[in-house]
Amino acid sequence: MGTGRGSAGSASMSGMSGIPPQGGQLERHWTAESIVRRWWEFYNYKTSIRALTKIEFAEHIAYLLFLKLDHERANRPGKFASRPVAPSIDTWPHLVERGGEDLHSYLARTMRTLGTPTPDNQRRTTASVLFHDAQPWNIDRMSELRQLITEEINPYRWAQVPDGELGRAFAQLLSDCYDDMLKKRQTGQFLTPPPLLAVVAKALALTPDDRIIDPACGIGSTLIAAHREMESHGTKVDDSAIAGADIDPQMCRLATMNVLLNTRRLFAGIPPIQRSDSLSRKVRAIQRQDRDVAATVALCNPPFKSTDAAVDTTHRDDFWAPKADLPTNFLQHIAITLPQGARAAVFAPDSVLFGTGAAATVRRNLLLNCDVHTLLRLPTGIFRGTNAKANILFFTKSAPRPSGEPATRALWVYDARTGNHRTDTGNPLTEDDLSDFLAAYRPDDPDHSSRTPSRQFKPYPVADLLARPSASLELWADLTENQQDLGSPRDIAASIVAELNSASSSFQAVVDSLAPGQ
Repeated sequence: MGTGRGSAGSASMSGMSGIPPQGGQLERHWTAESIVRRWWEFYNYKTSIRALTKIEFAEHIAYLLFLKLDHERANRPGKFASRPVAPSIDTWPHLVERGGEDLHSYLARTMRTLGTPTPDNQRRTTASVLFHDAQPWNIDRMSELRQLITEEINPYRWAQVPDGELGRAFAQLLSDCYDDMLKKRQTGQFLTPPPLLAVVAKALALTPDDRIIDPACGIGSTLIAAHREMESHGTKVDDSAIAGADIDPQMCRLATMNVLLNTRRLFAGIPPIQRSDSLSRKVRAIQRQDRDVAATVALCNPPFKSTDAAVDTTHRDDFWAPKADLPTNFLQHIAITLPQGARAAVFAPDSVLFGTGAAATVRRNLLLNCDVHTLLRLPTGIFRGTNAKANILFFTKSAPRPSGEPATRALWVYDARTGNHRTDTGNPLTEDDLSDFLAAYRPDDPDHSSRTPSRQFKPYPVADLLARPSASLELWADLTENQQDLGSPRDIAASIVAELNSASSSFQAVVDSLAPGQ
C-alpha cells in the first residue's frame, strides 16, 4: 500500500480534506483546519486505531514533519540552503524508499542518533529533546507508517505552508488528543484553553524585551501564547525570549515541535524546551544551555496533582515549605527563583488558596516577599473531564523592605466564577468573556493605582489577609458566595467517573508492586 507519490489513495485523501495534491505553489493556500482534518482522516481510515493512540499518532506527525522540513531547508537553492540536522542530507529520501522491517530499523536508528545529545554537535540539541526515547510504532504496522510517509508527508512542500497555519494545525492536533491527556491525570496534566492564555499574556503586558519561562510547560501552550503577544508589537522576537521545561519526556517532545512550528524557530537553534525536574534543585526557574538569561516573566499552569510526593525536595533549603504538594511547590519555586522585579502569572487550584500547613506557610511568605496584586477566580468546567476549580495569582517579585512591611499592599480579587460554568463544546471560554477582567486589570498601569472596585472586582488590604486564619485567600468580590455553578449532573458524574478511574489505576499500581504473599 502507498508505494509511490501521487497514488490513488493520496488523491482520494486530498479530495476528502480539501487539500490539493502538490503542484507549484498550492501549499501556500492550505489552512490549519484543512491540514489537521487531513491528518485525522488518515488516522481514522488508514491506521489500526486500537494499536495506536491519538497522542502516539501526533508524536509521529512531529517526527516526520521535523525530518521532512529539515530536508526541504537543506535543499533550498544556493545561500538559502541550511545544513541538515538529520544524520545526512539524504536521510529523508532513504526513509521514503524503505518499508517493513527495513523502515522500522532505519527510522529507529535515525531517532536514536538524533535523540542522543553530543557535546560536539550543538546543532542537534533541539532534536535531542524531540527524539529522546522515541520509537517507531509497532513493527507489524509498518505498511501504515509507510503510507503516512509516502502519501501524506513526502508529496508536499511543507515549508511553503503559510506562516502560522502549520503551527496552528499541530496545536489543534494536540488539543484533539485530550482524551489521551486525561489518561495522564496521575501526573496532573491538563490542557489550558488558548483564549485564556491569550488574555493572561495581555494582562502581563508582554513586550519583545521580555524573557518568559514556564518550568512546567506541558505541550508549550503558555510559551506560544506569550510569543504571540510579544509578536503583536511588530518587532522580531529573539529565540531566547521563551524557555520551558517539563519532567515528562513525551510532553517535552510535543512541546518542542509545537513551539518550533508556532514560532518559526530554527531546528538547529537554542532548544525551546528542556527535560528537567524543575523542583529538585536550587536554581533559577530555568537555566539556558547556551547562556544564563534572567527571566522577566513566569507564566505557568503547573500540574494540579495534590497527593503523593512527586519529587524529592530534600535539597531545596530555599523552600519556605519543602513538604508542600505539587502545585504549591511550583508556586513557591517560581516566587523564590525569579529575579527581583520579575512578573508572574501562576495557576493554582483552590486548595493552594486556603489549605493549611505547608500551603498556609507559602501563602504568608508570598504576601511578604512578593507584590501579590491580583487573584482571578476562573469559571468552573474550563478543564474538560475534571471538576477542578482553578485560579490565577498575578504577582511581582519584590525586594525585601527594611521596615519589614509586606511587599503586598492589597490583593484585588476578580470573580469570574460565580454563576459561570463552561464546557468546551456547549459554551467554551473566549477572549471576549474575559474582556471585562482585562479592562479592570489595567495592564497599562503597572502600579495598579487607577483600578476601581466593582461588583466583580474588589481589593483586600494585606493586613486583613495576614490576620485571617492561615492567611487564607479564599476570597470573593461582592457576588453571592454560595452561587457556585458546578455544572450539569452529567458533567459532575463524568468528573466522578474520571476520579474513580484514576484512583483505581493508583490502587492497581500498589497491588502490582507487592510481592506474592504480602
